[in-house]
Amino acid sequence: MVSSIRFGLIGCGAVASTHAKAIASLPNAKLVAVVGQSPQRLASFAEAWGLDGYTDLELLLQRKDIDAVAICTPSGSHGDIAIRAAGAGKHAMIEKPIDISLSKADETIAAFRSRGLRLGVISQRRFDIGVVRLKALLEAGELGRPVLASACVHWYRDQAYYDSGGWRGTWSGDGGGVLINQGIHTVDLLLHLLGPVAEVAGHTATMTHERMETEDTTVALLKFANGAMGTLSCTTSAYPGSSVRIEVIGSKGSALLEGESLTRLDLNNGNGSSGVQKTEELDKQVLIGGESAIPSNQEAFVRQYEDFVDAIIRRREPTVAGEAGREALALVLEVYRSSKRSGQRS
Repeated sequence: MVSSIRFGLIGCGAVASTHAKAIASLPNAKLVAVVGQSPQRLASFAEAWGLDGYTDLELLLQRKDIDAVAICTPSGSHGDIAIRAAGAGKHAMIEKPIDISLSKADETIAAFRSRGLRLGVISQRRFDIGVVRLKALLEAGELGRPVLASACVHWYRDQAYYDSGGWRGTWSGDGGGVLINQGIHTVDLLLHLLGPVAEVAGHTATMTHERMETEDTTVALLKFANGAMGTLSCTTSAYPGSSVRIEVIGSKGSALLEGESLTRLDLNNGNGSSGVQKTEELDKQVLIGGESAIPSNQEAFVRQYEDFVDAIIRRREPTVAGEAGREALALVLEVYRSSKRSGQRS
């Protein structure tokens, strides 16, 4: 059995250092090479991390000593690059989203399945301590039958953020705006916590950004297959930005996630009184939606990579496999379709 996994990093943009830190923190993983399009940025990144640097992806994929790749390129390129990696026999962790089209996501999943390779999609918030606790409470029936979920992603990105890369906020490069880029983590959590969505009504608009093809604000009404209702609001126009909030209401109580932490849990004791628990923060790092494009909850990122490396070594499925990434993408695209049908996207 292989005891250590060697990674190559594809892309050296804003989020690449977060992946590099996570890989470097694991005793059974090592980052050995990086590929990038900008020679200057590539040289700086490779030197900082002590890596071999390439401008040609094929040279990295040809290396026999690389077991897996981390894909940190613009969203619209994820599937094509992952398929090339699978063809070279590499496992892959893809930065969210899995891709911007369902057909490409399906092709990507099939490429790894057919070769017995592991495919993961970044959704580190599933590994937040608060999310793990809430998932366990829901599975144990502590909150009763799910009734309503309300999720808010109210972040801030200035115009310079969208100007910083030609792909940001474009349909061809980003696949959309705030919903598919910033909001997809929360979309994934709603699916993870409450299951599949049966009906969607969405509205999107560009409210405050001047140079942007796609939306900076989204609202959606959701009806889950289990009968629960849900609301989702996402924006990058909320200065200065705040923690992601997810409130789940059940027939026996309610719970509130703020950032990474389960900050409130109210359970009905069954005798007309309320058992109120204001939970202590278990992780002091909170995911704040300020101007940085880089996730601040590094520990959850590390936990997801730890799970992915273990999946490769033990030849099991990672906790967040390609199919989970596809489910989140499918819901995002359905919100966009709903908005288009209603004529609200602007």
